[in-house]
Amino acid sequence: MAKLLVTVSGGTVSSSVKDGLVKLEKESPIASYLKGKAGQTEFISPANYSSENARPEDYRDVLKAVSEAVSKSRPDGILILHGTDTMAYFAQLAARALSHMAVPFVITGSKIPPDCEGTDAFANIDFAVEQLTEGNSGVVFTTHEGSQKIIPAGKVTSPDIYGDYGIWPDSADIDFASERYRKAAEAFFSAKNLHRIHVIAAAPTPGILDGGFDTVLIMCHHSGTADVKLVPKVRKWHSGGIRCFMAPVPRNSNVYESRAMLESAGCISLPGVPVEGAWAEALIT
Repeated sequence: MAKLLVTVSGGTVSSSVKDGLVKLEKESPIASYLKGKAGQTEFISPANYSSENARPEDYRDVLKAVSEAVSKSRPDGILILHGTDTMAYFAQLAARALSHMAVPFVITGSKIPPDCEGTDAFANIDFAVEQLTEGNSGVVFTTHEGSQKIIPAGKVTSPDIYGDYGIWPDSADIDFASERYRKAAEAFFSAKNLHRIHVIAAAPTPGILDGGFDTVLIMCHHSGTADVKLVPKVRKWHSGGIRCFMAPVPRNSNVYESRAMLESAGCISLPGVPVEGAWAEALIT
């Protein structure tokens, strides 16, 4: 890798352990290790946050800084260090915000801090740089069996109990490098206020807010939920200009009555897109 752009955004991979407490550091403790991974390495750290406490604005700050740095220096690859808890959400957003730049990017972190025995940080970084050298993009992690793996950023789903990321089995092939997403990224980076998304969980009698949002994401198990309170709410939101999305829904199957009721009320189904991708779609478009 001749020229590498490294973005440090926090998370376990940028933490150390003191008296049994995992603490986020202001400067990544593995920066010196990374400096030997490319002929020329540029570091940027536009935000420093714990993944579990991330805000959409944090994601926007990181991706905007990456976009600006790429425009200026045109690196051969982008390595983004991020916390693991919400990495799938960040990666889905990155797929939509960075793919049009035609520079490979890999997002990775670690399950164990780099200063602890058995850390996966260095193995993940080594594998990530290898993937970038080969022109590949995605999310890199170490499986609970101990091997490194990469998953496309636009198909990744949140980690399981072992901290291993999944790939959405019904993924649609989306052209994230298209002009549509280039324009969406520009608008996202320049927006004064980001979309306020009300996420409604796939649970019996879902909790429903009355206001304070301009976008709704209804999580479902493929059929949607036709809760007696939700359908008229969707109809009211839609008529009032509040966008409503529903995911995940299968690409090829019969349509359940509950899903049809939501769609007729104005809810937009996103076939072949996991919840993490639907959230990113709602935020950036």
